[in-house]
Amino acid sequence: MTLIVQDNTGSVADANAYITVAEFKAYHDDRGGDYSGAADDAAIEAAIIRATDYLDQRFNFVGKKRLGRDQTTAWPRTDAWDRDRYYITDVPKEVKDACAEYALRAIAATLNPDPEQTATGAAIQSKSESVGPISESVTYVSGAVFTMPKYPAADQKLIKAGLVRSSGTVLRG
Repeated sequence: MTLIVQDNTGSVADANAYITVAEFKAYHDDRGGDYSGAADDAAIEAAIIRATDYLDQRFNFVGKKRLGRDQTTAWPRTDAWDRDRYYITDVPKEVKDACAEYALRAIAATLNPDPEQTATGAAIQSKSESVGPISESVTYVSGAVFTMPKYPAADQKLIKAGLVRSSGTVLRG
């Protein structure tokens, strides 16, 4: 695994990250964040890559990729405007900050875990088991759509900046 950080042109081949390990550490050092759960810089690099993947999969961002399908990250973009109507020409600070927030969470847990399912593929909402006398209770999800987990500290950075949209509408915080 190699951390390859995207630049503001979008032309870094095979880019898989928005921030460096040094940027991650500086962000969390400034805020008193505890990343001691990472054994070394390689663990932080892996978390940054997972965080970048999560960002790019989870959100429908304003604008479009600057270099189209050849660009391996969602940012930078063209035709992108923030909530204050400023044209965005690079990878926004909010994207980098959100990446640092998600990466901290990715050190300790899976950002987007697969939903628990039965052998037939039915999604389980809740499950409880007892040992004596034997008892089991399972509640299945019915008619619900799986939604990706939310992380307010990171999510709000993007939403408040006006960088994400849903169904063609920019979300306002």
